[in-house]
Amino acid sequence: MRKYLYILPVSLLFACPPPPSEDPLFSLMSTLALSNMSVPSEFTVVDSTKQAQLNAVEATATKNSTCTKLGAFYWEIGDVNGAYGYSSVNGFVNGSTVLLIASASKWIWGAYVLEKVGTPTSIEQSYLRMRSGYDNLNDNKCNLALTVNACFTNGPGRDGTNNNDYYNAGDLNYFYYNGAHFQAYAALNPSGLTPALTNYTRAQLATEIGNTLFGGSNPGIDYAVPQPAGGVRTSASVYAQFLRRILNSNLTIRAYLGADLVATLPSAHPTQAKYSPFVLEDVHYSYGHWVEDSSGNDAAYSSPGKFGFYPWIDPTVTTYGIIARYSTSGLAYAESVYCGRLLRKAFATGIEQ
Repeated sequence: MRKYLYILPVSLLFACPPPPSEDPLFSLMSTLALSNMSVPSEFTVVDSTKQAQLNAVEATATKNSTCTKLGAFYWEIGDVNGAYGYSSVNGFVNGSTVLLIASASKWIWGAYVLEKVGTPTSIEQSYLRMRSGYDNLNDNKCNLALTVNACFTNGPGRDGTNNNDYYNAGDLNYFYYNGAHFQAYAALNPSGLTPALTNYTRAQLATEIGNTLFGGSNPGIDYAVPQPAGGVRTSASVYAQFLRRILNSNLTIRAYLGADLVATLPSAHPTQAKYSPFVLEDVHYSYGHWVEDSSGNDAAYSSPGKFGFYPWIDPTVTTYGIIARYSTSGLAYAESVYCGRLLRKAFATGIEQ
């Protein structure tokens, strides 16, 4: 029997304001997000030894209503050496299409910080696992911010009263899914990183993070806003390079996938968690990424974004996958997770789902 997340209203799924399409700047950015539209990628098998598994993935992507309802999307599955196969489904999105990836940015940020510090201390354990007490960020209030600190101090924040930089002492040591933890780490620089990113613009942020994660040459990590937790704009092709660097142990975060897990479901762990977008699943969170280890799921590592961009690494840390798309639907995040889980299962079993 298939296991699904329950689709709930966006107000229950996300601790964030309505989709940014309501904001004029994001209307422009939404257009820019799809500015690299090009010819769709036909279903392509790169590694013929994986033909049967990839056939199952493509059949699931193109026939199962859980996936076809996504509209236009691109999928790719591969390993440390490159893609096994890929395909554009229902339209124009391909591996080169540049998209706003929202919370898929969090994995990039987690990897960047661990690359800088080497071994996470109690500071990283607090901020990167969303237990710092900084949980009041309103994403839309960063749209016009020119620097990391301007985004952090702007407002009003999530609560409608205090600014993004509001510290909620009552939430300290509780998991609360919100981008303010990462924004605070970047703006306040509690670990004394060099360079300090406090006054970095989005361009400076992209250069520093991209160069750090890709051996000195940024292949295409861009920031639409100076927000580490949700501001990245990139393509599936570039993100796949990032995932392959994790698989290849080029990045420190490889050793910390699923490390120091924290509980996230308030109903199951009321003394440890206050808010999770996985409202009915007992999943866990590590350094900038999820572990989808709730009952009936496969414990893959992931970092889905609210516009539907969904990257993952399988639980054996041998393969990666991506669903790339852009949707302002309040259900985009959950829908991509549902489909991605089916694609992972199709690949693992070689059976259409």
